Parts: sequence; structure tokens; C-alpha cells
Amino acid sequence: MLRKNIDSKYWNECSKHDRLWREPGRTLISFLAFIALFPFALAAQDTGSTSTCQACVFGGGIQMPLLFAGESGPVNLLSLSAGISAVYDDNVLDSSSPRASDEALSFDSHVGIRRRSKRSVVSFDYTPFFMLYRQISQFDRVNHSAGMNFSYKLTRRVSLALHDNVSYQNGVYPSLTNQEILAGPAAPISLDQIVVPYTTRTLVNTPGLDLAFAKTRRTSMTLTGVYSQLKFGHKVAGEPLYNSSGLNGGLTIQYSLTRRTSLGMSLSHQDTTYQGGQVFGNRLRSQIESAFLTLASTLSPSVSVSVSGGPQYVRTIDATSAAGRIPAILLAAGGGGIRKEVRKTALEATFYRSSNTSGGVYTTAISTTASFSVRRRLMGRWEVGSQVGLARDDTSIFQLKNGRTDGLSAGADITRPVGRGSVFHISYFNMHQMSSGALPISYNFSRDQVSVGFDYQFKALPLGR
Repeated sequence: MLRKNIDSKYWNECSKHDRLWREPGRTLISFLAFIALFPFALAAQDTGSTSTCQACVFGGGIQMPLLFAGESGPVNLLSLSAGISAVYDDNVLDSSSPRASDEALSFDSHVGIRRRSKRSVVSFDYTPFFMLYRQISQFDRVNHSAGMNFSYKLTRRVSLALHDNVSYQNGVYPSLTNQEILAGPAAPISLDQIVVPYTTRTLVNTPGLDLAFAKTRRTSMTLTGVYSQLKFGHKVAGEPLYNSSGLNGGLTIQYSLTRRTSLGMSLSHQDTTYQGGQVFGNRLRSQIESAFLTLASTLSPSVSVSVSGGPQYVRTIDATSAAGRIPAILLAAGGGGIRKEVRKTALEATFYRSSNTSGGVYTTAISTTASFSVRRRLMGRWEVGSQVGLARDDTSIFQLKNGRTDGLSAGADITRPVGRGSVFHISYFNMHQMSSGALPISYNFSRDQVSVGFDYQFKALPLGR
């Protein structure tokens, strides 16, 4: 009888989905409503377990993944994939003492939409995943990550883009979510990509708007506005962490010097308010004015480089040090990167240093990051990838209480298709972190994760030409 009831419910659900696909108008309305309400639905889920999340690049996009020459992402498709992995984690609590290891099953899925027309481009990605630990049940929660981008060409020269990135998750799962180690110029909305705080849960929401104007074939101008929100759950140990929110704006002008070389100038204003912590004051506000010049060039069809740099003017408001009010400072920031993509090898190396607004353990800090990623095709349809990242956050220059954190992150993965739509993978990830000075928590730890599993790509549904 129970099986009959389950079958009846299953076929009822299937018939509901069939009717939904036959009513495109209702489907579109539901989809748009989901996108609009998704951040608020996540915010409504309050306290829980541990986390960090990947940073978002200025303008709302995640860093482009490494591609081989000739590879491109799917277009005009609705794709669905799911996977299961067995995981061993030797430090689930991200703590030097007590150090608790455990085994887990990871269930993950991904929904992706790519739609391109003559005047518009729509992309949407949603990745829920669930960890089921054998012993430590406090992390048995559903985690969410979603990103949306919509751009529309208003006229031949003017286009408008809306974007939002949302992450709401427990725990630190860098190797399980297929995110590469990110590095680049510090974004107005970024949480440091490698240095992570230990907390109970993290919500990040970064909606934004871009308005682009192509003056000529060689000159373009883009106005960007972003609202950033970073919210932590209950503290685990030590003092509370800093929640942050802010409004950020920027202007970018780009000029094509040649077919392969472009020169850009970007001006940005970051206004961020921190509250909830105690080390640097219960509440303070930071304003950062930045002016960068960027030179990007494609040296060959497979090699591209970029270099950027400029001054930053940083003001700390509503905070005092032992010597009185915190003076504004002027500092130099910049860095660069190189990217190479050929048929069997793709690699990227980056280095950047700049003032960074984040939250959590720190408020405003000097952030230095370096990363190297490589992807290589082997014999027999095997592929191997590896990433290494270094980071340092330092507050001493702001004359607040001194604090510094050094982070190291490294990982490797091996994949091979084993059937139609199915991929076998093995991955290893290591995180190592050392902190010193006056910080809310003494956060020194090392962590290793190993996972083995399968991912399955279901047949994609075309969305028209």
C-alpha cells in the first residue's frame, strides 16, 4: 500500500511537471519569481553550522574556468547534472584542538540555463549540495549557491546588465563545489578567497547593475553599482565576527589600442559598514577610493596577459586607535596575470596586492594573493587539474590592533568519462592557515579532504536558437 501511494504521488508530480512545460507563460513567471525571491528565501533561514564562500569578482561574475583551446560553454540550453561522492575529512571543525576527522557522503546537483538571442543574454546557475557525515551531524544541512546574469541591448550602443550572486552554506567545501582558487584585484564585494573565518553559517548576497555604452568600435564605458551583504551565523568560539554591508560603484573606460591590446581605466568607490565584532570596535565604516590602469594583451592565440595598478585612498570612520582617530592613508595597489590555453594544457598564474573590504575576522585589510592553476589532458580520456593559492591579510597599516593571517590552499583532481554523461573523479584538497595579533579568534589550522565519486550530466534541453 505504501509503495502504491508513493507511485501515485510520483505520477501526480510528473503530470504536474508536464502541465508546467505546456504552459510557457506560467513557467517564465515562476522562474523570474524564483530569481527575485531566492536571496530573501535564503536570508529567512537563520542559524546553523560553519562556513565561508567563494568571492565574487567586481561586476558580479565568478572567475572564468580554465578552458582548452576551442572549448566553449553551452549556449541556448537547460542543463541538469547530479553527483555523489565519498569524502574523508581529517579536520571537519577547522580547529587545531580538538581535531575531529570523519567520513561523509556528498550529494550535489546543478541546474544551468544559457539563453542567447540577438539582443539579450540570460544565464542562471543553481547548485544545492548536501553533506551527510557519519558522526558529526551538526553539518548535515543543505547548502546553496546561485548566480544570475541578464543583459539586454537597449540600443545599438547601449546595453544594460543585471546580476546577482548568492551563497548560503555550512562548512568549508572548496574541493567539493568544483570552484577554482580565485585571485585578482580586490573587489568591492569580495570575501578573501583563501583566508577563511570559522563560524556557524555564512550568507553572501551581491546584486548589481551594469550600464555599458560603446562610443566607437574601439572605446567603451561601463557604469557599475553593487550592493554587498555578508552575514555570519552564531559564533563558535571567541568573540563575534563582523557582518558587513555596503554600496559600491565604479566607472570603467576601455580603449582598444590594437586588435589584441586594450588599455583600461577604472575608478571605484567602496563604502562598507561593519558591525557585530569587538576587536576593531562594535561598529565602524570604511571608504576606499581606487583608480586603476589596466593593460591587457593577447600575445598569441593561446597566451594572454594583463597588468593593472594604481593608488587607493582609504578612510576608516568611527574607529580610534591608542593614538586617537585613525588617519586616512594613501597606498599603491596592483598586480597581474598570465593565461595560456592550448589543446591539451591550460594554465593561469596571478598576483595582486590591494586594500580589501571583507568581514568576518577582519574589517578592512591589506590583502595579498597569488595563485597558479593548471589543467592537462592525458592519454585515455583522463584529465588532471591542480591549483595552488597563497594569501595574506594584514591590518597593521591602518593603525588598528595588529592582526595578520597567512593562508595556503592547494588541490588536485583527476577525472575521466566512464559512460554517456557520467564522469569519475578523485580529488584532494589541503588548507593551512596561521594567524597572529589581536583577532576575534585564534584561527590556526590545517585540513585535508579526499573525495571519490561520480557526476552525471542529464540530456540537455534546447531553448531555441
